[in-house]
Amino acid sequence: MKKQPYAPIEAEWQRTLTGRLNQLCKEQDLTLKDLSRKSEVSLSTIRRVAQGKHCNVGIDVVIKFSRAFGITPSQFTDETLLKTEDRRKEPNKYDL
Repeated sequence: MKKQPYAPIEAEWQRTLTGRLNQLCKEQDLTLKDLSRKSEVSLSTIRRVAQGKHCNVGIDVVIKFSRAFGITPSQFTDETLLKTEDRRKEPNKYDL
């Protein structure tokens, strides 16, 4: 079965998740491996989100990320908190 391209709202959701995850890891000096331990989300899932790859991330994962970062789920998903420069596609130095 051929993968369908993202719908605009799904693409925006993915960009927000990727941007916030990378931004918060950088701000809190966490590696993706550290985040995996703190959040109890698999490292492979975290890598896919961090790289902006297609990943079905549900609210349960957002809650786990939020707890690990010490913020609310709405703070994690608030795109207005996402810095403009972090939206560019750049390698994440905090990746393994």
